[in-house]
Formats: sequence, structure tokens, C-alpha cells
Amino acid sequence: MPDLISGQKLKLSDVTPQHQLTVHVEVRHPDADLSVFGLDADRQLKDDRYFVFFNQPQSPAGELRLSGDGQSRSFAVNLDALPASIERLMFVATSDSQPLSAMQGGAVTLSAGGSDLTRYPLSGAGLKGEKALMLLELYRHSGEWRLQAVGQGFDGGLKSLLEYFGGEASDDAGSAAPPPAAAPTQPAAAPVSLVKQRQEVLLKKAESTPGMVNLIKQAAVSLEKRGLSEARYRVKLVLDISASMTLEFRSGAVDELVRRALALAARLDDDGQVDVYLFGIQPHRAGQVSLDNVMGFVPGLRFQFEGGTHYAPIMKMLREDSRKEKSRDPVLILFITDGATSNRNAAEREIRDASREPLFWKFMGIEAGRVDFEFLEKLDDLPGRMVDNADFFKVQSPIRLSDAELFELLVNELDTWDADSRRAGLR
Repeated sequence: MPDLISGQKLKLSDVTPQHQLTVHVEVRHPDADLSVFGLDADRQLKDDRYFVFFNQPQSPAGELRLSGDGQSRSFAVNLDALPASIERLMFVATSDSQPLSAMQGGAVTLSAGGSDLTRYPLSGAGLKGEKALMLLELYRHSGEWRLQAVGQGFDGGLKSLLEYFGGEASDDAGSAAPPPAAAPTQPAAAPVSLVKQRQEVLLKKAESTPGMVNLIKQAAVSLEKRGLSEARYRVKLVLDISASMTLEFRSGAVDELVRRALALAARLDDDGQVDVYLFGIQPHRAGQVSLDNVMGFVPGLRFQFEGGTHYAPIMKMLREDSRKEKSRDPVLILFITDGATSNRNAAEREIRDASREPLFWKFMGIEAGRVDFEFLEKLDDLPGRMVDNADFFKVQSPIRLSDAELFELLVNELDTWDADSRRAGLR
């Protein structure tokens, strides 16, 4: 039975085809309590009936059931019976008194059909004042269930954990409920949002560029869903120029992707511009695209298609350029490719090293014919990183996704990284 390490992700199908599981949690700590949160796609607790703990030992239809007591408890999980609104299950340990650094070991063990499948060893080593610890997460991603060994904590205990999930602790032994709506107030002088002011200026400017106003508004909807309406990011776009991408450039598909990247930047980047990079065998800087030049930007690019796809050199260039920039804003990297890379070990090292930097990598694979994106899926779930700093999705060529669908994919997991990177002190 393989052991997991903190940050490691696996497809559930790689360890079992079954969706009726047992998650056994043992935490050797004098005051630890164990529970599971049923969350939506944004890690929010919208239905407190799916917070299963000692005082509420099962969910409404028994999809989640708690048994055992003390330091050792088991959770019976029926993934297929969960409502569509529950897309994440987070198993946690909390303490009312002693920090979890007092833990003398333990483990989270995933089982199915009476057989143990994988195990996440637990230890108090490396912890300090944390009184709440996220242990293991089961979650839907691209239509399938996955699992992640999380290992992240909160000093404030259950209260901080509930606030992170959008709930609040009540007085009766830690039950949770969505926060009540705040009473309307009439402030004497509401502060002016400089972000909104800048966006209004960009929207006005975008009126002279066909289609850009609607794209910017759609990008805003996806960001607002994830609580990122006021977020500030530099946006960088990386385009594959290996020979197999010729049709995507000639068909106008790349031009559409550039416009959508710019729409995101209009909501995220202070200057509303996107730094563009090209790569095949060699990395290349291709300048900036903005509302002033987007209409002719892709046709105006001057380059030769190259006979290979090497990720590591362009990753290194992006990291170096980001470190040199004066802005303190984190970086969202939109990385578009239609093929696998040579020298995979070097690319893995770049992503692992970059997990200690304020960079989030969004990999988009364009699937034309028989393409193997196994390596990009591996980068998505790569172990040994400080934080999960990458996400991958693929689309069929020709690209027929609606703007709304594509923006949802482009910002997926950005909110999670945003929170995780702050806790890790990367920004």
C-alpha cells in the first residue's frame, strides 16, 4: 500500500474503480476531534447538513456516515449518492486546547471493499500553533474523482476552519451554518474602489474593439464566482509554436485565445496588458498585447514554427522574468500547447521550484488527433511542492467552448491557490 506525501494528488481511478469508500482517520493526540466537510466546487459549506462530526454523525441520506470515537474514527463515503452540489469532501482534525503539534503520529487510510488502498501518515513534526488541520480531500475534477493529501492548518482551530469554508461556529459544540446576511447599512462615505474605477475605464476603451466588452464582462463573472473580483494578478500567455500548431494559428483559434487572455487581464492586471511568450524548441519573448493592438497582434507575430516542444526553457524564462519585475502582484501563467515535452525531468524541477514563488500555472492542452497529455496531468498532481501551483485541462480542436465555459476552466483552482499561497507566505 503506497504512502502519500503532503500535496500529492491521485486520480481515484488509479487506486480503485469503486465509489463506496471508507476513510479511516487516526490522530494520536489527547484532544483531537475528527470530522468531514461536504463542500461545493469553491470549497464553501453551503449546506451544514453535510458537515459530519460527533454531534451530527451522518449526512441527510447517509452518503457520509461517521463511526468510532476518540482518536480513531471511520467515515463511510458513497460518492455516487452525493448531491451534485457536493463536489469536495475535506477530512479534518481539530483541537480545542493543545495545538496539533502535540500529535504523536497517526494516519488517514483510504479503503474500499475491505482492502486498504493508500495511506497518508500524520505527524506533529513541522506544525506549530495549528489547532485545525486539513488532512485529506476527495474532489471532482474534470468529471472524475481525485484525492489529495493536504496537510495544511489554521491557528484558530475550528472557528478559523469554518470561516475559511464560509460557515461559522455556533455555541452548541461546533455546529456550522452559512453566515447570516449582514444587515444593510448606509455608510456616510463609501470608499471608492480604484479597481472598479480602472475597470470602468478599460470597459469604455474596449467599446472600440469588437467583442471585447462582452469578453471582459464574462471574465468578471467567473472571477466573482471564486471571490476574486478584487484580485490583482499579472497575466502572462505562453503559446506553443511547434509545427503541429500551424492549423490553430491559421484558423484563428490562437487569435481568439489571445483575446480571452486579454479579457482576463483587463480584470486582473493593473495595466490591462498581457506579456506574450512563444516556445517550441527555444523560448521567445513576443511583446505585450493590449486593447490598443489586440486586433492585429497574432497576424503580426513574426516567427518560424519549430520542430519540437520543450517546456523547461520557457518555464525558466518566465520565472526569471517574473522575478525581475517590480510589481509585487502574483502571476497567472496561461500555458497553451498541443503536445508533450522533451526532458520531462527538467520541467518537473521547474514546477517544483516555482511552487515557492508567487506563480500559478494554468496548462491548456489542445487535443487534435491522438495526443498524449499524461505528462500535463502529472504536473497537475505533482508531489513534492510547497503549494499546488498548477492546474490542467484539455479542449478538443477545433475549440468550440463558449466564452463562459472557457473562462470557468481558465480560473479553476486559482482561488484555492490564492488562499494557499497567502498562508504559505509566498506573497
